Amino acid sequence: MTIERDMKQITKHHQYYLRDGNVVFVAEKQLFRVHRHFFERESEFFSRYFTASEEADGTDDKPLALDVKSEDFAKFLWVWYNPRYRYGGQPKETWLVIITLATRWGFDSMRELAIRQLERYPMSPVDRIALYKEHHIDKKLLIPSYIDLCKSPTLPSPADAQRLQLETILRIADARERALLRAAENGCVSPTSSVLENDELAMIISEVFEMGIISEQQPSSNGTCPTIQPPIPPTGKHAKDKGKGKSK
Repeated sequence: MTIERDMKQITKHHQYYLRDGNVVFVAEKQLFRVHRHFFERESEFFSRYFTASEEADGTDDKPLALDVKSEDFAKFLWVWYNPRYRYGGQPKETWLVIITLATRWGFDSMRELAIRQLERYPMSPVDRIALYKEHHIDKKLLIPSYIDLCKSPTLPSPADAQRLQLETILRIADARERALLRAAENGCVSPTSSVLENDELAMIISEVFEMGIISEQQPSSNGTCPTIQPPIPPTGKHAKDKGKGKSK
C-alpha cells in the first residue's frame, strides 16, 4: 500500500489531522493523523498492516499509504469523529462510501451501521436490489422489494431487467407464477399475484430466492378473494347426535 510521494506536495487534512492522534495515514497527498486504537480494535486487516509494513511506520515522515480518495477516507473517519453523535442527515452516497471501505477493510460493525442507514432511504425496488447485490448485503432485506415487483402489474422494463440480471428476473417470474397458483387455490376467480397478502408472498419469495425459512404467519384475507377456511365444528343437536354411542 506504499506509494511514491514528494513530501513537499503533501498537506495535512484540515479536519482529521488531530494533535493527539498516534498514527498517520496518507491518501491522495493528504495526511490524516488519527487514533490507531479504532483500527486495531475493529479490523484484523489493519492489525496485520501495522506490523507488516516495512517502508512506513505511521509517522509524519513515513505515513501509512492508503489507496483511496482522501475525501472518501474522510467520510469513513466521520463515523468515529462525528461531533454530534448523530448519523442522520448524511446523503446516501456517503453511506455507500462507508460500506465499501468497511467491507474492504473488514470493519463489520461499521458495515452493519451503514446497512441500517441505507435501509432508511427511499429507493425503487430495482435500485435497492441492484445496490444490495453489489455490496453483498443480506438478501432477506430485499424481501419487501421483491414483493413490490411481484405485485406490479408488469415485469421490470428491459433497462431494469438488465440491471437486475437474468437470474433475478427468472426468479421474480417464478415467484409471480407461484403467487398466481396460490391465489387460485385460495378460491380467487380472477387471480393475480397482487391479491396475496405480503406475508404469504414473503414465504414464496424466500423459497424462490433460497433464503431459508422465515417466520411463518397465517395469511389474512385482503378482501379481494376469499381464503379457504377450516370446517366449522358441529354445534347443537347435531353435535350431540354425533357423539352418541361412542362413550360408555
